Amino acid sequence: MKIYAQWALVTPTDLLPGVMVSVEADRIVGVESKGPEGADYRVDLLTPGYANCHSHAFHRGLRGQTGQAGDFWAWREAMYAFADTLNPERYFEFATLVFREMLLAGFTSVGEFHYLHHDRHGIAYADSNAMGIALIEAAKLAGIRLGLIDVCYLHGGLDRDGYRPLEGAQRRFGDQDPDGYLERIDRLVDSETVHVLRGVHSLRAVSIDELELVVRGAPADPWHLHLMEQPQEVVDLVAYYGQRPLQLLEERGVLDHNANLVHLNQLDDDEMALLVRTEAVTCACPTTEEDLADGLSPGARLLKAGARVTLGSDQHTRIDPFLEASRLDAHERLRTLKRSSVSTAALWSVLAGHNSIGFSDVGRLEVGALADMVAIDLQELGVAGVDPFEAVRFATRSAVSMVWVAGKVVATDIDEERRSLGAELAAIVARWQKE
Repeated sequence: MKIYAQWALVTPTDLLPGVMVSVEADRIVGVESKGPEGADYRVDLLTPGYANCHSHAFHRGLRGQTGQAGDFWAWREAMYAFADTLNPERYFEFATLVFREMLLAGFTSVGEFHYLHHDRHGIAYADSNAMGIALIEAAKLAGIRLGLIDVCYLHGGLDRDGYRPLEGAQRRFGDQDPDGYLERIDRLVDSETVHVLRGVHSLRAVSIDELELVVRGAPADPWHLHLMEQPQEVVDLVAYYGQRPLQLLEERGVLDHNANLVHLNQLDDDEMALLVRTEAVTCACPTTEEDLADGLSPGARLLKAGARVTLGSDQHTRIDPFLEASRLDAHERLRTLKRSSVSTAALWSVLAGHNSIGFSDVGRLEVGALADMVAIDLQELGVAGVDPFEAVRFATRSAVSMVWVAGKVVATDIDEERRSLGAELAAIVARWQKE
């Protein structure tokens, strides 16, 4: 297969004109400056596929359903109630559509932060990984690469007196202890398009001692953790441990290049330097952080300081890689009251965080890389007349015209599929609301 691109983003810093990309099986075998003769496809702008590094697929069912009042903690109660309605069959059906929505937006890999493990009474299914397997099968059917971040969740919260037991819907999330979690997750198997990774929900749900047991068992792999999203979370952790959470992680020796810390909205300046020094990754989720009133994302500040940053659509109020990238930039402009923020190359780079969810051979248009690619229509109204390199700032998912994963076309006729997919999602949500 040969794809001719008027413009090709071969790396986040290199946009080349007139490029032929050749693919055999699932790999790129040629990237040449030449004309369009012999091409199977001709596109305006070709880029590597994008990585959605933090997702809760079932949260997509809450879009537009939780009202606009209250705070994060009120929203969480609505999330618990929705989680209580799901079983493996429903999860497979719904997640397949959510993963398709991601592909149509240009995400070719997703890190699914998965903690909905057991039935509504907290009892394990006959296969204790039934919900995780539902997500794996949904990703395979949808055609997206999946980093299944299987999450350890042991406690119902934390205050200065200690950890509270799981209650209500939280019982669905819990394994009895780290050993029980590790025994369960070890039964999940990687494949060419699925990597199983370890995750810890938060230091509200897992103690620092328990976190060490979870992450030290896989020292070569990325691991993920919600951290410092809400002010009250930091207050509670300091009251119990006597330290801010990043210092606690560093003291225990787990803050390194494999640590992927989601949100960090309550970060201070000293902690930014710590993240740069340890090479830990921050996963920013700007549209979710706006919706839940978490505060401005520190992602752009961290990029300017030299830290590693990825992006996720998290609760899926929107599923749009370009919107997440442009909102990251907008948060920093609002903080500084200056238009000068992060470079365009940096915004392209945050869309290429595949390595943080287990896929090291994706995110580049170069010989030997996996052929996960996105075509952008530069005649689409939102980017018409825009310098192709600046498209990351101005495009929306509407500009995506084709998507390839492992050298196969997985999305074309995208406008038509969006309409049919929207009808399916709406019908499922309406059906569940009547039950």
